[in-house]
Amino acid sequence: MHLLHALASRTALPLLAYRAAMPTKRVPIMQIRSLVVVAPSQNRYSAAMEQAIDLATAVDATVTVAILGSAGSDGKRVDIRARQKSLATDLLDRGVRINAEVVVLKPGVNALVRLAKACTADLLILDPALVQADAGADFALMLMQQAPCPVLSAQEQPIRSHGKLFVAAPASCEDLDQIALNTHVVAVAKAISQARKARMHLFTVYDQAALLRHSKHYSLAEIPRYETLVAEVRGFAAQLGIPAVHHHLIVGACAHTLCAYANRCGYDLVVIASPLNARQRETLSYLMNHLQCSLLVVNANASDDRVANLRSPGLFDSLVSPA
Repeated sequence: MHLLHALASRTALPLLAYRAAMPTKRVPIMQIRSLVVVAPSQNRYSAAMEQAIDLATAVDATVTVAILGSAGSDGKRVDIRARQKSLATDLLDRGVRINAEVVVLKPGVNALVRLAKACTADLLILDPALVQADAGADFALMLMQQAPCPVLSAQEQPIRSHGKLFVAAPASCEDLDQIALNTHVVAVAKAISQARKARMHLFTVYDQAALLRHSKHYSLAEIPRYETLVAEVRGFAAQLGIPAVHHHLIVGACAHTLCAYANRCGYDLVVIASPLNARQRETLSYLMNHLQCSLLVVNANASDDRVANLRSPGLFDSLVSPA
């Protein structure tokens, strides 16, 4: 039976049993040692390069720079050799450790995925020019789902402090059962917030209309109450060591509500899980098109079986009342 029905059941085990079943060990902070940044081929300001330099300097990480394509905006061929030398010199002059020379890749998701794997990258940073056009947005979305590490879509304006992190994990109450993935998202966000000395806030959306649409019985009686989910989200956040004042359950339509809060409250970075279904892809696509700040997308970490264990078998089955 689905988690929503389990939460709604009055005969389900008490919340104390749910919390006891969750891991008691606080999530470790991910180490950021290697960055891959996709720089523009043209010699211009790049938010991706600036954020890569700032983060690498803060955590003493090694940076690998990749350039996609070679055509300039005026249609003339860019001198790639000169651009490679310029980027490498700029990084070295600013005290950043670089991995070999600047790499030139043919445009495509597979090439970047292979490069990230070869560099054992902990973070891949995209230049905003890659996600502005429709084709670029499709490219970025595919990369966010296939990359072996989190992908940061840098905002065009220079944002260097990341003083306020908006972490959507789980983004929707419908995703509360993805415990391992949500925990991994928080671990990555903690690494960024620690490096930048930032304040991290955890947000989840209570979208009753979506819950009703996705309920098998299409009945309000099957929808978990707001108060019930407040307790569940509070328990999840407590297990991750997040203070009560730093996690929030907000009401509304998931994508629109997350975006509106982040934009209105002036957050520097939104952190969210890579989509696993069509509903989550729609949310991510909306954020990519409407957010006014950078967006960090964290995929499931296959290296420690998080993909296989997105749904803990014993935990939520124990919450289901007998038929």
